[in-house]
Amino acid sequence: MHGKLFTALMFFSIPAAAATAQEVVTTATPDVLVRSLDPIRAQTEKTRGLKIVGAKELETINSYGDKLAATVNLAVNFHFGSAELTPQAQQLLDNVGKALQSSELSAYRFVIGGHTDATGTDGDNLQLSRARAASATQYLVSRYKIAPQRLVVRAFGETALLFPDSPQDGRNRRVEISTLK
Repeated sequence: MHGKLFTALMFFSIPAAAATAQEVVTTATPDVLVRSLDPIRAQTEKTRGLKIVGAKELETINSYGDKLAATVNLAVNFHFGSAELTPQAQQLLDNVGKALQSSELSAYRFVIGGHTDATGTDGDNLQLSRARAASATQYLVSRYKIAPQRLVVRAFGETALLFPDSPQDGRNRRVEISTLK
């Protein structure tokens, strides 16, 4: 695989019970995000040998009962215990905002899910993850004029760790975006 994009990029959707160590997207162009979040395009496309798994294979139901067609875990960085977006997080969300403005994704609604690591109490982590998802959502709404009704905020706290063998790993602190089916 060539370039930083392909070493950091993996598309997946996993139920919380089946969570295993996965990569978190640290950089992606709007076009790659469109292809990964559009269930129709994702079914048939491949990118330089990286298979973007289609909606049928990826459909899952999260703990809220939302039916999801595709999910991308984003390294939307936050400082420990904070919901304030870092400059790197804003750069990644800029590409998400551009992708959500595209005609290919204009008909879809999305879940913006906040996650934490396992440091702290369950209640504190749930509240923090909600604040993180709300922060990312507010950024997309205010900066990219994404209609708020297209974005559903969900809080998962520490219930869906990507790295369950390393529960305090900072990569567990993330925002995931999923296309609602």
